[in-house]
Amino acid sequence: MPPVPKPSAAKSSRNRTLLIVLGGAAVVAVVLIVGGLLFTGGSGNTSLTVTSATASGKPAALALIEGIPQKGTILGNPNAQVRMLQYEDLQCPICKRYTDDAFPSVVNEYVKPGRLRLDFRGLAFLGPDSGKALRVALAAGNQNKLWDVVGLLYAEQGEENSGWVTDAKIDEILNQVPGLNVAKVKKDAQSAAITQQMQEVAKEATNNAVQGTPSFFIARGVNQPIPLQVTSLTPDGFRSLLNDALAG
Repeated sequence: MPPVPKPSAAKSSRNRTLLIVLGGAAVVAVVLIVGGLLFTGGSGNTSLTVTSATASGKPAALALIEGIPQKGTILGNPNAQVRMLQYEDLQCPICKRYTDDAFPSVVNEYVKPGRLRLDFRGLAFLGPDSGKALRVALAAGNQNKLWDVVGLLYAEQGEENSGWVTDAKIDEILNQVPGLNVAKVKKDAQSAAITQQMQEVAKEATNNAVQGTPSFFIARGVNQPIPLQVTSLTPDGFRSLLNDALAG
């Protein structure tokens, strides 16, 4: 079963599990089951944060992935034989913890050298803000800027279902991404194509038995993805697993 972070892996926030119910090729419902387990330390709340910046003034989320190829939901060398799928909900505080604590090392040690490519598999099960944020991120993917928007959304993630994904916040985030056609992102975000993309990933998540976010899978070439049994959302929690995957 794909990993759901344990208390030792994430210190604040609740366990996230989900059941995705499908009917035919369309998504009928996405039902959230909240485990109700509180992790040790912290309050379990994630309040709105200010986007951190580098010394040059560039948002840290953008500086981290600057110069790395993007295509749709993919970040990294398109010829890399190993792909890591990341099932995430942009409102999930544990997903943010992964992005803050482990993602930079994954990018610097594996993606930038061209050894690994990442595939963002966005889900929207926590509430309306999840869907609104995901639509914007996927629409930015049409311009190969999804990972920029995802990073900025996590940097400014607010309290779950507090309405933090406002139109003003979306404008603020989109306007930070160099070369992004903001008007096109907003238009594309409401399109049937984005709806279909969300439904297809939800169905894929069910087929892969994804039961929580974040969940990670490894795929080599055209082979079926297999769960990555992550026990710690830290750089060390990924290194041995990724090294083994890259070694074949």
